[in-house]
Order: sequence, then structure tokens, then C-alpha cells
Amino acid sequence: MNTHKKIITLSISAAIALTSTSSAFADGHEIKMLRDQIKALTQRLDQLEQESAEHKQTVDKMASTHKNSITSGNDRVRVTVSGHVNRALMHVDDGDRSEVFHVDNDASSTRLRVIGEAEVSDELTVGAAMEMQFESNSSASVNQLDGTSVGNDNFTQRRLEVYFDNKSLGKLWMGQGWTASEGTSEVDLSGTDLAGYSDTSVVGGAVLFRNSSGTLSGVSVGDAFANFDGRGRADRLRYDTPSFNGFKFAVSAIEGDAWDAAVRYAATYDSLKVAGALAYSEPDSTTVDSQVNGSVSVMLNNGFNFTFAAGERDLKSSATDPEFYYGKFGYQTRMNDAGTTSFSVDYHRSDDLDLMGDEGTAYGLQAVQKFDAWSTEGYIGWRTYELDRSGSSFKDIDAIITGARVKF
Repeated sequence: MNTHKKIITLSISAAIALTSTSSAFADGHEIKMLRDQIKALTQRLDQLEQESAEHKQTVDKMASTHKNSITSGNDRVRVTVSGHVNRALMHVDDGDRSEVFHVDNDASSTRLRVIGEAEVSDELTVGAAMEMQFESNSSASVNQLDGTSVGNDNFTQRRLEVYFDNKSLGKLWMGQGWTASEGTSEVDLSGTDLAGYSDTSVVGGAVLFRNSSGTLSGVSVGDAFANFDGRGRADRLRYDTPSFNGFKFAVSAIEGDAWDAAVRYAATYDSLKVAGALAYSEPDSTTVDSQVNGSVSVMLNNGFNFTFAAGERDLKSSATDPEFYYGKFGYQTRMNDAGTTSFSVDYHRSDDLDLMGDEGTAYGLQAVQKFDAWSTEGYIGWRTYELDRSGSSFKDIDAIITGARVKF
């Protein structure tokens, strides 16, 4: 009960006492009427107090909702703007020459996103998302021929979609965005994915292998290595189920005649955390019939972690189907108040990707330091690419990337 209400109640009580003891000035009927009026007044005070508390709760919620947010022109919609800039230096040695490129790290490209959400009810949220990518000299695009300036047309779409998220029924997505199988080869709890993960060709993917004679071949790192990560982002209609004991299922109908489906799992146990995904997809392709891929990652409480990914692509006119395997071993710790420090070593093998009989092997080392107060991550990664092909001899390629991602 607030102070004002206490004062009013005490005053009323005093009036009742005075009235009750002054029978010479009021009879019993008048006293009853006065008491009824006082009761009604007290009930009204209770109602006003409740409305005041509800108003304060609404104001506090709105203040919390709009903290660090942009105000929408529609007061029913919450708008947030976020993104990051990710710049790096990439040194490449192709066995004959070396070069340094100023790049945008394609492992997590520079981007800007705007998300608007309306909470229709406690169960339903309606949202819209726009996410654009700005890549000047993508680490996956620069090579010996293009020099140090690639990607003049570097403004590209990532997400242009609407979605309906119901806590009980699931989530429906419509427009340009992640397909159901996107990211299913890239589940990684190591904390070092900025410097290296299963899609190893994001660093130096366009760099060309040199023949043993020193001349450039027409085979790039991206031709020899892949992680078959589902159908990527596309215009699609996608549905995700709610979580069932850590499992989530998703399916999407993609533009053309393509479709995919995936299952994801995430859980935390007493001594470890585990996450994984498995996907099947059928692209709209004249050469590929279907594809299966997945990944799993485990983080122990002591900081050690393990990641494994694999996939196979079923070709329509080939006796041998391309496949890949990827493994990572890492360690994560918090040495000081700055943020988490993560280290890892990984291995990637792609077979029969460009030509039947090809064997691509990659080894890498990664380190990432988080600076929580700066909303920044610094990283460095090294990788060697080797390609064995019958009748050809290629020199190994070494690539080192170091940079920083600043989030906002």
C-alpha cells in the first residue's frame, strides 16, 4: 500500500470513529451509508493502485525493449540494427611466389542487418529481416591473376524475408534466407571458426595451384575443396518445428524444383555441451542427384573440444561420388578479464571433387581472442593446401590470415 493510500485510509478510519461516537449528530442509517461510501472509495483506490502498477510495468518493459534499438515509425514494431565489419590481411605463398592481400574475411563477411518484430501475443511474433553484405576483396575471391582489387560489385543480399514464429507451432520463413540445410556442415563449438572451419576454401578459395614447372594451372583451391554445406541461402519457403528434447526439424521448398530437410540437436550436460546437424537435399541440377551432409561438435567443461563433419554428393552420371571429411581438435579458456581465448588444429580431405581421382588435403592452425569490452575478436589462421591428381603435379599452397571482427 502506498503512502497516499495509507493517509486516506487513516483519515477515513478516523472519520468513522468520530461518527460512531457521535450518535447525537447521526443515526445508524446515515452511518451505514457513510461506511458504504468509504468501502466504494477504498475499492476505487485499490483499482487505481493496480492500474498505476500495470502502467509502470508497461513503461519499464518498453524502456527495456527499446534500449539500444532504433525507434520504428510503427509503435507496434520493435526495430533493431546490427552487424559487423571483418577486415584482414591474407598472405599467400603458391610455391613460387608470395603476395599479401587486403581482404574481407569470407568466413564472416562484413554485413548490416535490420530486423523488425511485432509481438502479436505471448505465443506469436511476426518479423521481417533485411541483411546486406559488403565485401571488398573477399578472401575467397582474390588470386594471382586478379591482383589486389576484386569485388567492385560487392553489395549483395543475404536475407530479405518475413517470418511467423509461434512458440507452440514452430516457425515459418518466406523469402531470401537460410534453407533448412544451411549451416549443417558447419556446427562448431571451438570458438575458432573466424580463423578456420570446415569450409576451408573461404581463405584463398580462388588462389590457383601452380604446376611443378611453376606455371599457373586452371585449378583453384575452391575447385579442390568443399564442405557440401546444404543448399545455402535462397528464395524459399521454410518451416522449423519447435524444439523436442533438444531436437529441431526443418524443411524447405526452394526456388525451382529443389528441396531439403534437416534435423538439429543441441544440449548441455553435466560435463559437456554438444551440438549437431544432419541434412538431406535434392538440388535443381542436371549433374547432382542428391546430397547428404552433417556435423557434430562437443565442448567439454575443461575447455577441450572436438568437431567432425562429413558429406557425400550423389552425381547422376559418375561411378564415383565426391565426398569430404573434416576434423578439428581445440582448446578454449578464459585467461583474463578480456575474454575467451581459443586454439585449434584441423584437417580437411576432399575426394573426387573437381575430377575423379582427385585428393585434396588441407591442414590448419587457428587462434581467436575475444575482447568483450570492445565487442571485438582478433584472430590468426594458417593453412596448407595439397592436391594430388593423376598425371599432374601441383605445388602446395600456404595461406595465413589475420584480422579483426568488430560487432555493433
